[in-house]
Parts: sequence; C-alpha cells; structure tokens
Amino acid sequence: MDSSENYFALFGLPVAYGLDAQALSPVWRQLQQQYHPDRFSHDEQAQQQAVLMSSRINSAHDTLRDPVRRARYLLELAGFGIDNESTTVSDTDFLMAQMDLREQLDEADSIEGLEGLRDEVGQWQASLQREFAIDYAEPDWSEAQDTVRKMQFMQRLLSEIDRHIERLEDEQDPY
Repeated sequence: MDSSENYFALFGLPVAYGLDAQALSPVWRQLQQQYHPDRFSHDEQAQQQAVLMSSRINSAHDTLRDPVRRARYLLELAGFGIDNESTTVSDTDFLMAQMDLREQLDEADSIEGLEGLRDEVGQWQASLQREFAIDYAEPDWSEAQDTVRKMQFMQRLLSEIDRHIERLEDEQDPY
C-alpha cells in the first residue's frame, strides 16, 4: 500500500463527500490487522513502517467518518483548504441565528430544553452538510469554504450543548 495515497484511496473509496461512514469501520479494522506493527516484529524497519501506516489509517478513518473533517479534507485535496485563523462567516443571517442559538444555550436550564436545542442544531448541521455536498459538486469553492466554516460553528455549538447536558446530569446525580 502506498502511504502517500489520499484517505479515500486508502479505504478504496471514490473521492466524494457522500459516503457511508458506518462502512468505514470494517475496512479500518481490516487495514489495522493487515498493518499491525506486531505482525512485523521480526523486521525493525518494516515494523517502523507499519507504525506509520497504522497511524495514517487511524487518521484517515477519523477524518472520513466525521462530516466536517471530511469536508475540510476534500477542500484541501482540491487546493482550497481553510485557514484555521480565518473563521469568519460573512452571512449575517447565519451570524444572527448563531447569536440566537447561543442565547438559547445560555438560558437553557433543563436537560429537556438542551436536548431540544441539540436537535435544532443537529438539523442545521444536516442542512449545512447537504449544502456542502452541492457546493462541492458544482464546484463552488468559495461557497464550500463558507459552508464548512458554518459547519464548524455548529459542531462547536453541539459540543457546548453536550457539555451543558453533562453538567446538568452531574448536578442532578452527583453519584
């Protein structure tokens, strides 16, 4: 196997946004077994290569199964990566909606309220994923980059919601 292959080729997949993330795990397990460093314990150089390959396989799996990371990776492959420093979204309607969602998060005082907010943000995220697929297929790189930035905002918000839910659960059941 060529360790310089892109992540899609590594998993035998076409370069595309839409993929069955559940189908990645069986291929990942097969590749991990094939390149497990213990299989090469008799040859130190081969074992070192296996360690590198195993790490690459893990990185590829983690990237491809996460819709936001997969979108970022596709943009990188196309030569339109997103600079981590430039997270500005120019869509004022989206920014206003973000502020509203954050206010809802700040005001939420029940697990049920937070779960409802999580569902709403999850719907936003699903919509953005569909939008990215269209942007990528066209290809409209500027819009695709902007959509990924929006997806990243929503992903961070989902993480914050989950942390708030965990905190409330800990407060309700300290043991």
